[in-house]
Amino acid sequence: MADSNDIIVVRNLCKNFGHLEVLKDISTEFKEKEVVSIIGPSGGGKSTFLRCLNLLEIPTSGNIIFDGTDICSKGVDINRERERIGMVFQHFNLFNNMNVMKNLTIAPIKIKKMAKDAAEDKAMELLKRLGLEDKADYYPAQLSGGQKQRIAIMRSLMMDPEVMLFDEPTSALDPEMIGEVLDVMKSLAESGMTMIIVTHEMRFAREVSDRVIFLDGGRIDEDRRAKDFFDDPHSPRLISFLNKVL
Repeated sequence: MADSNDIIVVRNLCKNFGHLEVLKDISTEFKEKEVVSIIGPSGGGKSTFLRCLNLLEIPTSGNIIFDGTDICSKGVDINRERERIGMVFQHFNLFNNMNVMKNLTIAPIKIKKMAKDAAEDKAMELLKRLGLEDKADYYPAQLSGGQKQRIAIMRSLMMDPEVMLFDEPTSALDPEMIGEVLDVMKSLAESGMTMIIVTHEMRFAREVSDRVIFLDGGRIDEDRRAKDFFDDPHSPRLISFLNKVL
C-alpha cells in the first residue's frame, strides 16, 4: 500500500516487445531518500524496468505514479517530469563535441533557463567537489572512463533532480575505475538523494542500499531490506544466483 513518503509507485507494470514479455505485472514503491538496488541475471528485465520509470521505454500497460502524477496518462508533459528524474547510463552518453563545462551547463541553460554564469559557477562547484576542476575544458575523449562517468553523474545533478536512476553505471569501466564512481554514489546516498540502481556490484548493493530487488524473468522474485536480502534470502532462485556471484 502506497504512503505519503512514496515518491514513485509502480502498479501492474507490463512491457512487451512484440510477442516477448519482458516485464510481467510488476508492482512496487520507492520512498523519498531511499536507495534501492536492482539485481538479477542478464535478460531479466532490470534495465527495461529502470527505463520505464522515466518513460524512455513506454510500458505496454500499468501505472507509474511519480510524486502523485501518473506519468503514463495521456496529456502528461513527460519532458517536464524527466527534469526531476536524473538518469545515468552505462556508456556515459556525454556529448563528444562539447567540453566538460558545456556538457554540464547545456541542459540547465536551455531547459531551466539558468543564467550562463550561474550554471558555470554551479558546474565548477561540482567539479571541485569531485576533484575534477582541472578537467573543465577537456573533451570526453581526453577523459578516463571513471572520469566520464563522474561527469555524467554531475550532469544529472546540475538539474537538481529529486530521483536518480543508474543503469549499470560501472559495468563499462575498468576495475580500478569502479571505486571512484561508487564513492560518488555513496556520497550521494549519504546526502539523502533518492536512488534506484541497476547494478552487478554486490558489495555496494549490500553496504549502501536500504532495499534490494531481485528481478528475474520479468518479475520481482524478492524485495527486502538489504541486510535480510543477503543474509537470509528466501527464494530458491535468489539463493542460487547469490551462490554464483558472491
